[in-house]
Amino acid sequence: MMGLRTLRPAVWVAVMLFLRAASAMTVKDTPFTGSFGGSSGRVCSGGIHIRAKTLEWISTYRICKPSPYEVLERDASGRFPRIVFRIRNRSRQCDLEVFELAQADPRIGQWEASAYPSMEAYVKRDQPGWIDSQAPERQALSCMMFDMNR
Repeated sequence: MMGLRTLRPAVWVAVMLFLRAASAMTVKDTPFTGSFGGSSGRVCSGGIHIRAKTLEWISTYRICKPSPYEVLERDASGRFPRIVFRIRNRSRQCDLEVFELAQADPRIGQWEASAYPSMEAYVKRDQPGWIDSQAPERQALSCMMFDMNR
């Protein structure tokens, strides 16, 4: 039978290991979740729903059903947090692959939501002539959205 003196060090070690593992988790490890609604015309009507494991964008012209995603970038260090997702499995009516959310006005819960048809379109978005092109594979969607959980 384990004595009280033997049990205390074992419990102490277990607690210390748990606390060390818990402290290793950062904001970066915490899932970003939320629901955002658009209000700037038919193209942006609808919403984005980000859950712990899936992302969904439903609007008049695009239906991106819940899909697993990976976080490509996340910056919560400044006044305006920003996060970029890449969905893994596009639904048939979804021609978007990369989604970017950047907070525009924290006072009113306003976010700029941008979506790109491919990883290439996201990477090249700032190159001259790329984003303004009429080619479908280059066109991004940009909408002002509001945090529906406020």
